[in-house]
Amino acid sequence: MTPEDLIVLKLGGSLLTDKSTAYKLKEKVLKAVAAEIKECIDLDLIKSLVIIHGVGSFGHPPVLKYNLHKGFRNKDQLMSMSKTQQIVNEFRKTIATTFIEEGVPINLMHASSMVVGSKLVITDHTFTSLKGFLSLGMVPLIGGDMMYDTSMGFSVCSGDQLAVVLSRVLHAKQLLFATDVPGVFDKDPKSGEDAQLLRDININEIEQFLGNTDDTTKTDASGKMRGKLLSLASIKDRIQEGLEVVILSMSRKGVLKNYLKGEENELTKIIYN
Repeated sequence: MTPEDLIVLKLGGSLLTDKSTAYKLKEKVLKAVAAEIKECIDLDLIKSLVIIHGVGSFGHPPVLKYNLHKGFRNKDQLMSMSKTQQIVNEFRKTIATTFIEEGVPINLMHASSMVVGSKLVITDHTFTSLKGFLSLGMVPLIGGDMMYDTSMGFSVCSGDQLAVVLSRVLHAKQLLFATDVPGVFDKDPKSGEDAQLLRDININEIEQFLGNTDDTTKTDASGKMRGKLLSLASIKDRIQEGLEVVILSMSRKGVLKNYLKGEENELTKIIYN
């Protein structure tokens, strides 16, 4: 394995869970995603892989319920933090089990053991163990988490931010965001209005793009996708150097495989011009 072979794949919470219902897993989607990734490994389309997962409806409800997103206020929150981590850990275990059943050598890891933040931004990390298991051929699975925060006591560590940091630290060849929609649209594709898929977005124009969106567009582009797009600013130099960044859907079978085979797909590429 060389860094040039590495893919960092972020599986979105909206892909794996039903965000409209607390603690609801999309079991069929998860199984199909795991099966397609195993197929891509068997076809040698994936040589080295790190999987990041969003926590979706398993993480957001308890975090909001206990106000954990506001940081540490008092010791009464500690049991709430433990309960939230327990809920999310059951979700992580389900993901890991599904991949293992498909024959993917998963190594389940926790961001809270590897990163430190300040005001929600990852400022320090230690990925030595992750790199080691990756070099052996295992597939690290790591997801959104609560992290120790030097300014807030603790804060939310988003899976998108984690994926971006790992793509830089590990010198990944590709950073792929798998969601429940084919990419970034000019309007919310679930709104019932005609929405056009943006086939590419210039990393140098993302802030302007988000700033120019109207209220209708903000439902998707600068709402659901806003954090994802803005997180890419920190790896603009890596994109300029050739890091492939793509937002695609894995709700439909074959999209990831076809993309890795170089075939035409509906997706959004982040480019540098």
